Amino acid sequence: MKLSATIITFNEEKNIDLALRSVNFADEVLIIDSGSTDHTVEIAKSHGAQVIENTFLGFGKQKNFAADHSSSEWILSIDADEEVTEELKHSILDTINNYKNGDPTIFNISRKTNFCGKWIMHGGWYPDVLARLYMKNNARFTEPEVHEELISKTNSPFGKLKGDLNHYSFATVESQVRVNLKYARLGAIALLKKRNNKRPILASIFFRPLGKFIECYLIKRGFLDGLPGLIIAINAMYSMFMKYSFARFDTQTLLAEMNKRDIND
Repeated sequence: MKLSATIITFNEEKNIDLALRSVNFADEVLIIDSGSTDHTVEIAKSHGAQVIENTFLGFGKQKNFAADHSSSEWILSIDADEEVTEELKHSILDTINNYKNGDPTIFNISRKTNFCGKWIMHGGWYPDVLARLYMKNNARFTEPEVHEELISKTNSPFGKLKGDLNHYSFATVESQVRVNLKYARLGAIALLKKRNNKRPILASIFFRPLGKFIECYLIKRGFLDGLPGLIIAINAMYSMFMKYSFARFDTQTLLAEMNKRDIND
């Protein structure tokens, strides 16, 4: 059976080389690029990857678009700032080469994130278990504004692969803050959709962030990662604060953005 590695990109020239090197064992590497203005596309093509330009549809929709345009039975979906380790590579190949009817058709992978040069092992960051390997015809990504998930179309059980997926998402504190603001806005849109366009109550702006800090730093033992663990917990609290602030005070702007997306879809 053949394997396609799919990656969605936008201005990822700093990350894409490592990701592509780590999936060079795949039969096909497919990049779905949403208008990069840096050297992402050139780097991808230099690795022999197939590049398809597509306006960004949302994370889940973009990943499903990638799967629809792949040519293999199996799909490995990774992000541009991720790296398949050697142990994970061998686990993927063993799973595909030894597949039998009745085996799981979706597999979870443990993701390990590097924050400012340190591997983060607590605070809910590790193991960050994500379903990333799947049989094309048996699974599909959900399509919310943010935090898409791979779900089975056939009620197949999920398997678990050995090895980690290394995640080089945040080289600086500033980069995490920028990403958190982006996801906070997308999360606010998703929150409004869930609440049928009703604003969250004012108290949520205070208590939701506090709860997030307690969860990350105390309950999930982020304090064991030292100063980076504290920074991560504070940033998580800030992201939650901005999500509910956006939903509470930028409601009309977000609703207009939602309607525009629905029209474009």
